[in-house]
Amino acid sequence: MLRDILITALRSIISIVILFILTRIMGKKQLSQLTFFDYVVGISIGSISAGLAVDPSINYSEGITGLIIYALFPIILSLISLKSYKARKLLDGKPTILINNGKIIEENLKKSQLTVNDVLEECRLKNVFDLADVEFAILETSGKVSVELKSANQPLTPKDMNLQTAYKGLCLIVIIDGKILDDHLQMMGKDRIWIQEMLEKQNIFDFKEVLLGYIDSNKQLVIQKKNEPKPLNPLI
Repeated sequence: MLRDILITALRSIISIVILFILTRIMGKKQLSQLTFFDYVVGISIGSISAGLAVDPSINYSEGITGLIIYALFPIILSLISLKSYKARKLLDGKPTILINNGKIIEENLKKSQLTVNDVLEECRLKNVFDLADVEFAILETSGKVSVELKSANQPLTPKDMNLQTAYKGLCLIVIIDGKILDDHLQMMGKDRIWIQEMLEKQNIFDFKEVLLGYIDSNKQLVIQKKNEPKPLNPLI
């Protein structure tokens, strides 16, 4: 009995490790732009991994081979899509215009198997409640809907008013969960002595007390300490 439990635990660990490696190889695109094919492949890989973990009749080599083959397909297809525009159109499809100048294109709705309600919901999710305000609504190959408002309905920007704005870059995290990120400090030309001095100015004498510390676009160190009082929840 104990031997069976240990074997199952070992097979589970091996299955999880292999699954982790394969998902890392497959890349983040599989998560951010999940297609129907990726969805099917993901389910299949999960099923094989589960079977490999608990079904002793499945040979290790056979299970691992199945996992690798299923993982290789999306990788190969992705590489083919990168090399060939025609293959990209065949594999990923092409965007479909759902709304043009405030008018729903019924024929494209049928091709995309969408209803009018689906399109209206997607517009509302983009804070658009009047179709007359829409220049284009496009169903992207990822399944998401992009909405472009007519120029008269687009938000006013500093560029529209000929205003100059200061450049703001990315904030650079230098402390996270009480740990100093030395490589990020080096990118800013700073060191631990500098950050210790900055913390002491805020009456913090141990960086382990810091939950999050980052350098903002004004080159200022912003700190949030651990165990700060929890704010009251107004959502009742």
